[in-house]
Amino acid sequence: MTRETLRAVHEELLGLAGRQDDGRALEALAAARSRLAAVTFRLVVLGEYKRGKSTLANALLGSPVLPVDVLPLTSVITEVVHGPAKTARVELVDGRSEPISLDELPGWVTEAGNPRNRKGVRRAWVELPSPLLRQGVTIVDTPGVGSVFEHNTEVTLDFLAESDAVVIVLAADQPLSAEERRLLAALSDITDHVLFAVNRIDLLSGPDAAKSLDFIRRTLADLDGAPPDHVFPISAREALDAETAGESTPAPFAAFARALERVLVGRKADILEARARALLLLAADFLALGLDAERRGLEQERQVLGEVRTRLEDTAAKAAGELDRSVVLLQHDLRRLHEMALRRELDATQRRLADNLWPRVLAALDGDGTRPLHATVDELSRSIGEWVVEDLRRWHPTTRTLVEGGLGRALEEHMARVDDAVGGVIADANERLGTSARVPRAVAPLDEHARFYFKDWDYAGGSLRMSSLWFRLPRRWAEPRARRALRELLDRRIRQNLEGIRYDWVSRLEDAGRRFSKSAGEQLEGVVRLLVDGIGRAERLLVDGGAGPRREDLEAGLVRLTAIRERLAPTADTTGVPAPREAP
Repeated sequence: MTRETLRAVHEELLGLAGRQDDGRALEALAAARSRLAAVTFRLVVLGEYKRGKSTLANALLGSPVLPVDVLPLTSVITEVVHGPAKTARVELVDGRSEPISLDELPGWVTEAGNPRNRKGVRRAWVELPSPLLRQGVTIVDTPGVGSVFEHNTEVTLDFLAESDAVVIVLAADQPLSAEERRLLAALSDITDHVLFAVNRIDLLSGPDAAKSLDFIRRTLADLDGAPPDHVFPISAREALDAETAGESTPAPFAAFARALERVLVGRKADILEARARALLLLAADFLALGLDAERRGLEQERQVLGEVRTRLEDTAAKAAGELDRSVVLLQHDLRRLHEMALRRELDATQRRLADNLWPRVLAALDGDGTRPLHATVDELSRSIGEWVVEDLRRWHPTTRTLVEGGLGRALEEHMARVDDAVGGVIADANERLGTSARVPRAVAPLDEHARFYFKDWDYAGGSLRMSSLWFRLPRRWAEPRARRALRELLDRRIRQNLEGIRYDWVSRLEDAGRRFSKSAGEQLEGVVRLLVDGIGRAERLLVDGGAGPRREDLEAGLVRLTAIRERLAPTADTTGVPAPREAP
């Protein structure tokens, strides 16, 4: 089902919900609308100066829009979005916005045209009729790595935290500088949606290009865990020249562009559209529940309806008690997850890291017997923190898998219990009113942007708990004490980082538990309110008259909802939320 079809369904349901004044359906539709509106993709292009990142962005856009072959941009970020015509504007730090022509853009965003950003530009925007941008993609061109991380670090990192993916542009002839390594370290705490474009591959001979690419892939795998199929050799200049001349895109760049859309853009769109579809189904189920209750209520005696309403309220009270017990079980499952399973994994990780790093410390300590002991120990005390984080990053995905898997199982069991409790109320209504309502399956209250990433890695080495006077003693006496102090420092740095990770997981688990517990109560309350309101409307119509025309409206609405639900029925579940089921 296309995004346009989902939007059409949304409008149709919105009309039904508005006429019915169904608050729960309207709430679900508002959430669905936000998901559909969010099917946009912010792609940030990063790279060191003269790596060709602006040229790459232009090649993706199919037009030489962004300035190239100039001094590096200052603190100016340029966003390129879809628009009917080529236009540009700049936003100044004082809040003013000024329209400019594309020809004027270099005078605002480059070091040559705007030295030290004297014009006070906060950000620039370009609108462009591009096929890629038409899919909801926004391409963001940033200053060179040195400028970003020396002059505008906080703003840039905050901006990157809002991005959906990053393309890092490297150079085949100048692989992986110290600045680029620092950039990788910073990005690994923000997003795992990264592709690497190794530019200027055309400047190297075949054997040299293969050697450079192999080195970069191995280095990225060690530093960032990047899979080989996320690293692409390209020539941005050749691709841009081909686009400008109307020729076919070179095969290496075409492969990169396909991967970009498949791995990054398509994944987010699929997730958001599937979530929107689940919310539209939820709204349809809520509407059908209220309409059917009112329609069947019109077929009953007023006295019978009063008795049905009283019995439903009694059943709902029992269901509320079941939900309270389910919340207790959920909290118990989550507490067991972080107090037992996560603790065991972190303890095992602590032993693995110590066993792996301690020999490295000893080798460095014994490496040069002629070097003053205090110099070696001082260097090690500064390096240990970096070594710990370097190794810990390799083990962190294991804890992520453990926690997310355990959380998913606990929430799935909780949602099943919620379905049973709510299903009991609906089954009672079906029996007493003759309705055939389904249980509206709760859509997990998850934020697509929420990430279980630990961001507070502690690289600091720390001070040794020993007096400098020991270094004045002969090495054979001082070195054993230095070893004990270094081992204590190593263990301390490992524990401190692991405790930070544990606290991060526990906080997120507890937050997930609170949100799901709240949503369960809202689910039951919404179902009961729909049933009671439907019965109430039927009672009033039986008193005031007009039941016949209203019954026809209700039947027509239910026919429309049946057709809508058939259109929305997913062929494959990509949301983790099962399709609605019949009430028991």
